[in-house]
Amino acid sequence: MEFVYDVINMKSAQIEKCVCEPDECDTFQFMAKKLHMNVLHPGGLQGTKLLAEQSGISKNMTILDAGCGTGSSTIFLARRYGCKVVGIDIDHSSLVKAHAMARRKGVLDRVSFRLMDIVDLSFEDQTFDGAICQAALIFTDKIKALHAIYRKICPEGFVGVIELAWKTTPSNSVSRRVGNTLCSAAVDTEQHSNWIKLLSQTGFNVVHAELIDLDFNFSGMLKNEGFFSTLRIALKCAFDGSAKRKTRAVTKLFKETREYLGYGIYVGRKKRNDRGAA
Repeated sequence: MEFVYDVINMKSAQIEKCVCEPDECDTFQFMAKKLHMNVLHPGGLQGTKLLAEQSGISKNMTILDAGCGTGSSTIFLARRYGCKVVGIDIDHSSLVKAHAMARRKGVLDRVSFRLMDIVDLSFEDQTFDGAICQAALIFTDKIKALHAIYRKICPEGFVGVIELAWKTTPSNSVSRRVGNTLCSAAVDTEQHSNWIKLLSQTGFNVVHAELIDLDFNFSGMLKNEGFFSTLRIALKCAFDGSAKRKTRAVTKLFKETREYLGYGIYVGRKKRNDRGAA
């Protein structure tokens, strides 16, 4: 069955092509490379906790963390729920950091990391009880990625997704402003209803979908990064002019576009008797 989307194509004339430096412009690159943050996805680890609870993650499960980055969520799930987690990412340097962090946290018996593309998963079909995907689908072919994940989870397994989402159709001026501030972080953002349709189109039964407001502040950072990392980031923002400007711009954007832009938490389940591809 095909769906017709009210797709907000952020690559269209609504947004001029970004020509600034990635470290200065792309929000995720800015957080990872400039501020050296570990938790990059909307909602942070609190969002991951909500996602895990809605997905029903438990101790005896094996979970795929698709687009794991430096492994913060991978390690969080293993420590909090006792499950086994396999994190994959296309960035080798992130996986090196993830492995080192897992060793420091004492969870190498429950987590592992693989260099792999989310649209080309080399695991055997029906390997996982479920998968999570946080701030990763907007950077790849969403349909291919969700089909790939669908094949690798068991019948009645789940996919849990956290992504930026439009709450309602933005005006052209709002689209341009979001695009100019967030750059590639906003290029392939979908409307909330379209994320639900994408999951349905790829075979999942959507059992949970909610929209949450965006925040970017030091209070949330403290919960995700810890005291010393947050202090280091605060000092960076205090004495580095470009870091200060970018942080202020993102914080102001989230406050002033709250009517339009948030993030979604979505959980889809594979059908009980479906053992094949979607």
